[in-house]
Amino acid sequence: MTPDRVALERDLSAAPFKEGVARGRWRLVDVDWPYLLVAIMARDAREFVLRLDCCGFPAQPPTGGFWDISDKRYLLENEWPKGDDVFQSVIRWDWRQGAALYFPLDRVSRTGHPDWISTHPHLIWDPAMGLVQHISEVHRLLNSRGYRG
Repeated sequence: MTPDRVALERDLSAAPFKEGVARGRWRLVDVDWPYLLVAIMARDAREFVLRLDCCGFPAQPPTGGFWDISDKRYLLENEWPKGDDVFQSVIRWDWRQGAALYFPLDRVSRTGHPDWISTHPHLIWDPAMGLVQHISEVHRLLNSRGYRG
């Protein structure tokens, strides 16, 4: 097993991830290395599955977007969660056609955005916080007042 896979498995078995599962915030769907599928609960009780590429984890954050398990593809634009302008500034299908979320915790999206370090310091990847840092922020957005379904 590669070091990044070992680190991911350690995160999945750690208390912070398990606590989120116990509280109904998210659940593990599958690990098909290097991809992780995790379902995140929105405030209207809909589940959105994130497909995260975890290569290089935890030195590098994961990258990915919302996934259709049945059709094995990223969600189409009309299937993405909707929200107000603040919500849509992060949850943007138009960014990489849904293959990456537009925030500093996404490995692909943070490239080319050096200003994010100063404008969003609370969202800078911290390997010690690991996977829960990423999925907690997605959960927060899906449960915010800005989320519309």
